[in-house]
Amino acid sequence: MRKRITSICLIGLLVLSNALPALAGGALETQDITGNVPSPIAGHIIAKLVGIKWDARSIPVRYSMNTSLDPIPNPLGAPFLTLAAAQAALQVSFDQWNNIPTSFIDMRITGSTGKTTLAGFDFINELTFRTSTSFSAIASSPSVSLIVDATFADGDDIDGDGDSDVSSAITAAQDVDNDGDIEFPAGFYKAGTILDNDVQFNTKTSNGFRFTLGAANMDIVTRSVDLNTVATHEFGHSHGLAHSMDNQTGINNGDGATMFPFIDTGDPAAELAQATLAQDDISWSSYFYPEGTASSGPAALQSGDKAFSSVFGLITGEVRHGVLDQPIAGASVFAVDWVTGDVVASGYSGTTQLSRSLSSGGLFFVNQAFNILDGKYVIPVPKGSYAVGIEPVDGTPAAASNISLTCQIGAFFGQQNFAEEFWNNNSENSIERRIGQRKQIPIQPGKTQKGINFITPDIISISNFGNRNFIGFTNVTAGFMYAIRIPGSQIAAINPGQDVAIQGISFDTNVTDASVAPVFAQATLATGVVNPDNTITVDLANPLETTTGFLGQDNDFATFYFHEPHVLGRKVRSGIADGSIQNLFIVLQVPTVTPFAGVSGQPPFIGLGGGAILGQSFTSNNGGATWALDTRFNFRFSLVLSQPATPPGQ
Repeated sequence: MRKRITSICLIGLLVLSNALPALAGGALETQDITGNVPSPIAGHIIAKLVGIKWDARSIPVRYSMNTSLDPIPNPLGAPFLTLAAAQAALQVSFDQWNNIPTSFIDMRITGSTGKTTLAGFDFINELTFRTSTSFSAIASSPSVSLIVDATFADGDDIDGDGDSDVSSAITAAQDVDNDGDIEFPAGFYKAGTILDNDVQFNTKTSNGFRFTLGAANMDIVTRSVDLNTVATHEFGHSHGLAHSMDNQTGINNGDGATMFPFIDTGDPAAELAQATLAQDDISWSSYFYPEGTASSGPAALQSGDKAFSSVFGLITGEVRHGVLDQPIAGASVFAVDWVTGDVVASGYSGTTQLSRSLSSGGLFFVNQAFNILDGKYVIPVPKGSYAVGIEPVDGTPAAASNISLTCQIGAFFGQQNFAEEFWNNNSENSIERRIGQRKQIPIQPGKTQKGINFITPDIISISNFGNRNFIGFTNVTAGFMYAIRIPGSQIAAINPGQDVAIQGISFDTNVTDASVAPVFAQATLATGVVNPDNTITVDLANPLETTTGFLGQDNDFATFYFHEPHVLGRKVRSGIADGSIQNLFIVLQVPTVTPFAGVSGQPPFIGLGGGAILGQSFTSNNGGATWALDTRFNFRFSLVLSQPATPPGQ
């Protein structure tokens, strides 16, 4: 019997949110301690972080339906789902993944179990509506995987239950002895191989959920959710996919990937969309289980399949922190369609490792150089032309703890604090002339576009606000405008006597309904004055920069980058010096037409800071003709600047 070769991977929880939709995808992780390589800490070994996945010999992955609850409990009362209806729905969700023509994953319900205990490590891949009393998520999909390379021999008892789990008489995992659990073919298996996966759905009376079926039964009740939406997400985890940061496809679509870690149970349109795979989901399932990569077995092409290499190409590169001069672990790297601007697929950067105690099994940080080996990334995308960008996994719209250990390592070393930007080829530097510039990247099937390397820019933000305490406002009418003042003295104090580049303006935005993209009528940078009565006059007729149809990011900052930041910087600094510019005002206008989109009928919102009120936030309900000081909140708008990338005056 082999000991300590498995690990439970618990990063697979789906939690609810009233509306939390920005960008990414990749693999759930476990440890690889093969070889017991010593770490710098005495009594410790190196634990490399690797992705988890099923071995081809375990495909099709066989699941057993727990039949001990029929009908399915409903904490909100009638109506109740029958077990048969629930099982049929779960297979439909499996088939969302099974039917990807470029992925050879195959997950099936092939049996049943009448267990009245909780699911666990027993080589029964169980689907159950039983959860522990402490369980609070909607659902989860914990997997047990190898943490060392291992060779299974005939008769091995891997889980220690006294029953053999390995047979040399089979070539595919199956229940050889008809006792309900799975036996594995003898042979070599790599660290990260999934051995057991259970999926549990929370129906407890105290904090459980009502599971419904079909679009007609979706509602806006917080603790009511579509079963297929939840199951399709969890079954992504079941075959190794991590959470995605993709919560917003583009200007015409607020929906994102099925694997985004939150679900808006108050928005039926968002639930319906999340039940169907996005390109990000399809890309990663195909990358980990690529069709056409073997001459026989599950990966061999069959009727209806398409070879991964005939559809997908790869974008690869590395992300480095321009200020810290370090490779970044856990940066979100995303590819958007060059023409539409829609998010297509994304990934995370970094190869990482931890130090593992031989005595306790605990995992430890050592230092940045040890824990973060590189900042490399890969993104699988279909044929097309793309722009590639990066953003931090900094809590908006999801935190590092929602994604992976690699993201958490990057956060621990203070790396998730860089500005969102696009790749701009040779201009990548810690000091860039135009942070918002992007370069086109053509992708052909079967080809890899290498060297899409990022160096995060060193920026300076003037932010007259604190932490986000609220979003708002309520009762906002069409065309309502928000503004925040940036006094000229704040700009003059930055890099005094030298040029400064005004790169853009950034807005903390949000929507009530996850299916709706936060599109604002206009975003503007303008000059203006403060009047004696604490009102303001903003010169919207002669803006310094303006754009219509500004696309925010749901529960995140979105930046309007300028085309000539150095020219604008010199103009503003000159105006401050001669007194013609006293203040800059960052202005954001909600849509001018009602009704607002979405089931809630609410406009897109902005982030509001509480705490000490700085007196720099203003509102207008008449198109900017008059403005009133807001004494309740600080609007979370920023002016984004940088030092010049060229000598002054050039």
